[in-house]
Amino acid sequence: MRMRHVMGALACMAVLMPACADAEPDRATPGELPAPAATGTLVARTGMFVDDAPPAAQLVFVGRDASIVPAGFDAGVFVPFSTFSVERNGIPNEFPAPDTMAALLHAAGVRNGRIVIVGEPIPAGRAFAAFDYLGLADDVSLYDGGIAALRERMDTAPDATDTSAAPAATGDAASLETDVREDMIVDAEWVHARLNDPQVAILDARPPAEYTGETPGEGVTRPGHIPGARNVFWQTLVESPEMPTLKSEAELRQIFREAGVDDDDTIVAYCRTGGQASFLYTVARYLGYDVKLYDGSYVDWSATDYPVEAGAGSTGTS
Repeated sequence: MRMRHVMGALACMAVLMPACADAEPDRATPGELPAPAATGTLVARTGMFVDDAPPAAQLVFVGRDASIVPAGFDAGVFVPFSTFSVERNGIPNEFPAPDTMAALLHAAGVRNGRIVIVGEPIPAGRAFAAFDYLGLADDVSLYDGGIAALRERMDTAPDATDTSAAPAATGDAASLETDVREDMIVDAEWVHARLNDPQVAILDARPPAEYTGETPGEGVTRPGHIPGARNVFWQTLVESPEMPTLKSEAELRQIFREAGVDDDDTIVAYCRTGGQASFLYTVARYLGYDVKLYDGSYVDWSATDYPVEAGAGSTGTS
């Protein structure tokens, strides 16, 4: 086992089909979520990233405003990004209280059952992390490539895009039934206590210049990163910013291995304020890792008295 912290340094249909380590998995086909697929000692969540909508799924579009919803998808539900983002104790983009998020989702028309998130990677990842926090992720997929992929599919194969596959929200439930996973979200104290734990992999989802401290980022009082953290910029997990379909499972596992993550590690995903980290969290969950989200992220960490490191060659000795 390598000592990571001495040597230095993570919408609307989703879960990939099982694959071996050197082959790209097939995307899930419409229907029920298939059983997870084993890859090495980890289990990939097959059916979590999809490129077509299961007939019974509710499409949940996530973004800054409803203009992201393509024409013809009026039956889909729009959920604003602000549903998953509030300022708390001066830290922006924190998750609201679970009951508040559940109430906002329900008010938007989201119901228990099969859900496919459609959105750009950060909003979609944030939404998935929120559903996971609420204990609903087993029924949630993400549309691979988000809005860009959906629009391309509509342009190139309009007959294959069945806009009726996303039914209007139904049901008379007064609220979403949730099972909150309190241990999924960690804080600075939790992270600091595990800086030298060789089985905790701290991953920073920010651009490299923010990770090194060259470009601190808004709200950061002490540039750099958490000691021992490795940089896995979230955009390295997708094919391109313009068409952000997920890279193959083999490529993703290689990225995590190169960041020093072992199969039995617990990953802690963080960024500047939690948004980019939510996509990293989502991909780590897809790959089968045990993963937690440091939602306050580096804006919170840099405001504490805990140590920071700058530069690309961190030693993680603090």
